[in-house]
Amino acid sequence: MTKRTKTGQKKHDEAVLRTVKNYESKGYNVKADLPGYPKPKNIKGHIPDVIAIKGAIEKIVEIETNVTKDKDKKQHEAFKDYASKKKKREFRKRII
Repeated sequence: MTKRTKTGQKKHDEAVLRTVKNYESKGYNVKADLPGYPKPKNIKGHIPDVIAIKGAIEKIVEIETNVTKDKDKKQHEAFKDYASKKKKREFRKRII
């Protein structure tokens, strides 16, 4: 995993929190890789930033900065592959 600057990490964590709040406001059960939230499950050796579940719908979200957007390809492929196994499961990569 590529290291972010302190500023980059802060922006990343703020974007993760906004994503969490957005899904919570829509009635999703949310797990996030942030302090104070239940941690998302390990997917093929990687922890996504957010997993949001509502009924049979599951969203896997990974937030990237300009520094990390092209460097975590194995992680993104693992999430894409996992998402492709079920019709109502989706992987989203957001770049901030």
